[in-house]
Amino acid sequence: DYYDSGKMGANWATGIPLEVTPALMERGRERFNITCAMCHGATAAGNGITKQYGLATVVSLQDDRIRKMADGEIFNTITNGKNTMMAYGPNLTVRDRWAIISYLRALQRSQNATVADVPADRRNSLEGK
Repeated sequence: DYYDSGKMGANWATGIPLEVTPALMERGRERFNITCAMCHGATAAGNGITKQYGLATVVSLQDDRIRKMADGEIFNTITNGKNTMMAYGPNLTVRDRWAIISYLRALQRSQNATVADVPADRRNSLEGK
């Protein structure tokens, strides 16, 4: 099923198959920082410490291609690895993989936000009014 595979039938699906709560996001942040940030960086820009030691093939998860990628495909990549990224399925529970994706989606939004993403009643504070 989608929760365990990231697929609906033969297609990658989108959506987090868990209730996204503050606790899930915090778990995702914790697991991302432990498992992903060393390569992908704290903001997922592909500038983690491993780049300084020669791992030049790290992808920016802020890239438009990744932002548009189905959540299920990201789940599959975390589970099975891809290119130079190793498989983390044996090391991370299914729930933790979804928690990481939830946190990643928040990181992506935070780094690519527009004024339209700010609630209308809060926009004046951004404009200094």
